[in-house]
Amino acid sequence: MKKYKLTNSVKAFKLLAVFGFGLWFQPLLKADVVVLQSGEVLTGKVLQQDANGVLIQLDSGTYRYPPDFIREVRKEAVAAPHVSNNGQRIPDWAQLVSLLANNGWADGLKQVPATVINYGKFDNVPYISFRCASGGYEINIFGDLNNPAAVQIGAMTYLKESAEAKTNCVNFICSVLANVADRKTVRALNWNQKDQGKNGGMTFETILPGEWGSYGGWWVSVYNDNALANARASEAELLAITQPRVAAPQPVAANSQPAAAPTNAAPQPGAAAAQPPATTAQPVATTTTTTTGYNEYPTYGAYAGWTADELANARPATPATTPTGTGTTPSSAEAKPASAGDMVYPRSYTRAGGTYGHAEPHR
Repeated sequence: MKKYKLTNSVKAFKLLAVFGFGLWFQPLLKADVVVLQSGEVLTGKVLQQDANGVLIQLDSGTYRYPPDFIREVRKEAVAAPHVSNNGQRIPDWAQLVSLLANNGWADGLKQVPATVINYGKFDNVPYISFRCASGGYEINIFGDLNNPAAVQIGAMTYLKESAEAKTNCVNFICSVLANVADRKTVRALNWNQKDQGKNGGMTFETILPGEWGSYGGWWVSVYNDNALANARASEAELLAITQPRVAAPQPVAANSQPAAAPTNAAPQPGAAAAQPPATTAQPVATTTTTTTGYNEYPTYGAYAGWTADELANARPATPATTPTGTGTTPSSAEAKPASAGDMVYPRSYTRAGGTYGHAEPHR
């Protein structure tokens, strides 16, 4: 009888552990809070807080707010944990960006519009893009953001020849890969030439600045071959979630005032005496557009568009032509007109049931 009671007690404890502890500790799972000067309250995870402002990670993407937009930042002692990837070879976007933000060299991390790639293995694969160190590094996460098909990081612009920057890129990629064999394959890549290694359906490669698709940077990429092939968006999906890469210009109102008659025109016979020309010009109505302010800065909602400044940081639609005698260019079958990719992806998106769509806004 005692054994029976003990067994029931153990069962009850196990059930409590499964169902009850989650409720008991629910109040402790709090997120960071950022209060804007406008009064808007954002809840998420503060990735960075420095002289450039605050970078906060939300369900609908990441947003950086300059210091003068911030009223208060409250970091909770216990941040809301992110769900584990349960054995995924590539972590989800939230973990990737969080790990990136923890590196000392990733200062000034910000999300930038991801221009549609219309050639090669990333052809029409949705992705999100981040830059840090004043554009010295760029990281791109492709496909389903909860189960990415690929991740890549590049040493760009002034860091493209830096051995230290390349080391940082390789170390970052290795830090996000749980599979030991995957990390070994990355470490074995040749940094001084285009190189590629494979392990269990995954491809690991380096790309040099002079090669097509490098955008002038040095890259290390990891991708699941099958997942990447299945991650392409249809034309209908692209139409639904993308927007033009260049912000549309504001229409300029035409002057509707009639043109003044020539002053040397001869008077018509019988016409009344001409009135003398007005000595004081009539005031012209003007419209002043405020370029900064709380309402103009993007909010956290999934449907928040990119600002003109953010769009200016997007990649060009097609990489620059490679220098003579270096790198490779795509075949006519791989390359597409630049206009076909002159669009950018949203700050965040979903892939439910294999279909891409806009992410729902969350507070």
